Amino acid sequence: MAFTRRDWLKTTGAGLAAAPAALADFQDYFQPASASAPAVTRATSCCGICSPACGLQATIQDGVVRFIEGLPGDAHGLGHLCGKGAASVNYLYDPDRLKYPMKRTNPKKGFHEDPGWVRISWQEALDEIAFRMKQTVDNYGREALLFVTLPSPDLWLRFMNAMGVVNRVDHRDECFLTDMIIQRYTTGGKTWCNDFENSKYILLFGWDIVAKAKIIYASGIVEARKRGAKVVHFSPNYTATSRFANEWIPVKPGSDLAIALAMIQVIISENIYNREFVDNYTNFGKYESEIRAHFAQYTPEWAETISGVKAADIRRIAREFASSGPAIAPAHKKTLCANYMNGTQLVHAISILNILAGTIDRPGGRYFPRTHSIPGVDAVYPPPAYPPKAGRRVDGRDKLPLVQEVDAGLFSTLADGMLNKYPGMIKFAFWNAYTILAFPNPKTMEEAMKTVDFTVVMDFIPTDTVSMADIVLPSTMYLEVNDAVARDYNAKYPQTVARAAISPPPFETRSIGWVAIELGKRLCPDYFKTPDGSWISPATLLDEKVRRAGLGENFADFRAKGIVERPAPFTPRTSFVSVSGAEGKCQIYVPQFPARGADPLPKWVPKRDEPNEHYPYYYMTFIPAIHKRNTTQNMAILNEIMPTNHAIINPAMAKKHGISEGQKVLVRSRAGQIELPAHLSETVPPDVVMVAHGFGHASRALSKAGGKGVRDGDLIANPSIDDFIKAGNYGGSSCIMDAVCSIEPL
Repeated sequence: MAFTRRDWLKTTGAGLAAAPAALADFQDYFQPASASAPAVTRATSCCGICSPACGLQATIQDGVVRFIEGLPGDAHGLGHLCGKGAASVNYLYDPDRLKYPMKRTNPKKGFHEDPGWVRISWQEALDEIAFRMKQTVDNYGREALLFVTLPSPDLWLRFMNAMGVVNRVDHRDECFLTDMIIQRYTTGGKTWCNDFENSKYILLFGWDIVAKAKIIYASGIVEARKRGAKVVHFSPNYTATSRFANEWIPVKPGSDLAIALAMIQVIISENIYNREFVDNYTNFGKYESEIRAHFAQYTPEWAETISGVKAADIRRIAREFASSGPAIAPAHKKTLCANYMNGTQLVHAISILNILAGTIDRPGGRYFPRTHSIPGVDAVYPPPAYPPKAGRRVDGRDKLPLVQEVDAGLFSTLADGMLNKYPGMIKFAFWNAYTILAFPNPKTMEEAMKTVDFTVVMDFIPTDTVSMADIVLPSTMYLEVNDAVARDYNAKYPQTVARAAISPPPFETRSIGWVAIELGKRLCPDYFKTPDGSWISPATLLDEKVRRAGLGENFADFRAKGIVERPAPFTPRTSFVSVSGAEGKCQIYVPQFPARGADPLPKWVPKRDEPNEHYPYYYMTFIPAIHKRNTTQNMAILNEIMPTNHAIINPAMAKKHGISEGQKVLVRSRAGQIELPAHLSETVPPDVVMVAHGFGHASRALSKAGGKGVRDGDLIANPSIDDFIKAGNYGGSSCIMDAVCSIEPL
């Protein structure tokens, strides 16, 4: 409707007779500024974007979180936040957040089907879920339940244990599963602690540590350089870490294992290992003849033919690593542990390098965290005996004894198990905070999900996984819950930060711990009662955890402190591996492995897919520093910085195929194909096509990320458990980047 001069006269008082009415209109639309200052408070918590959980403090005005920054005194963030953490207000107030429980009305499922959501109550949702679970167990047994979730928080794990869930699956085979296994048997357990700042020699295989926004690691390596440490980076592409390093050495993708094996050969054959540590704290002496004989074949000259790195350079780096200590070769997550079929052997070789350097739990090396002992729910309220977990593993994990021991994985073989090994076995699925984009070949996982009779998804934004659900549950996020978070990345003495809700849960969102209790009341009530017969209260439980850990009288007291620490001198360990037969020593040769289908020493295993006449190029993926895997693409600020992905190729490849900057290209592998714009960069080798992970969300309910970019996983073939066994992949490395491809302009 047009605004006329007559209207203007009415509202400006030009007509005196209209003045009272105009004033009333004005007051309807405008309010005078408050005479009092806005209510501004500050609250302490910690981030939940990634695992270091850096401490943060929030500025809150009139109940609205306005600004988030680092928490001074925090051992992880060191008073800082990365861009993702600082932008997390976007996460909190994402307008696309799931608000209420919803039920599907369209029985046809698929990423591009309209689910026909209707709002339901929590009561209706929980009753329906409990009914479906009980019906499934009664008719098909516990093996017919699938839970796609991490085994946390403890209340949620208690519920799954009480239900005897056999098939709980998580992503750790795509992350650090192999290192969990190897460190358990070689040094005493997986640790995130790397004493970079006191190291004199830092050896990095592939890991782009500087660009991963892990503040504690980046700060440590920067401090080490200031103190004169040398940083060597083996990597196919030239990264931020390559620029930062003293020396960048290009390698063929998937060949790092050959270099590590050859370095061990040099160090052992020249007897330049740390004798004091190796003689006193390892089993080298007991298996010396086997170890020397095994590694003799892996000469630098042999490794040169595989990796493309000159033998003289490998020999020189090995000697420097052994003699310039303290030295460290970290293995963190995906890059080293899960990219290729030979990931398990690589982390075993890297663990041996650290042992030979004599820096396990020593200054300048990998060390074990010193933390407060925070009890779990089972310690506070001991449960009745859990039922046995009897039944078949749909992902085939029980075929890999070492993987079964650590109870982690297997995303990578789940679709093959659901579609081919045990079709129709899974009748009920509960997904908690995972997206299908995390799987190799998401299209296959979409087909696998269609075979499930009833699916529940709990999340806080409408992901592609949500679009496949029968019932959706809206979840809280980390800025809306309370917890006690122990520092385990920088932990030479105990420090714990209070994760305190800085904003109340919006709409009808709930935590997964609350859902565990409510489902427990319906399905397994004896596991969710306290000794006096009342229901477990999450708040009372947290108070008791805090009290027993010595963090405060209760959570309110702990929250007021923000950080609790117990400074103490760092005393190196003298006892390490605790598995039977290890005698408390670090194990180079792992005598327990053969009985579990594994090799006692790492041997050369090639990557799964090698370039060939049909697919002549290596395919590489990466997680950009701007985003966390596949979960932050809908955050407004981060989306504005990086809204989509490209096929990054070397100008020489572009010239060969007649591809120009920004031109759309077709990239194909044996598993599928993607179409996306090309970006030309000298940082990528001429035989590599590189694509960022995390894009290609199909869900149009994600107003910023939906429909943008392509899924890098569409080119990754689904492995089977048989593939793993045949290749000697006893640690379950997911091969999440193990593909080759072709490229052509469109």
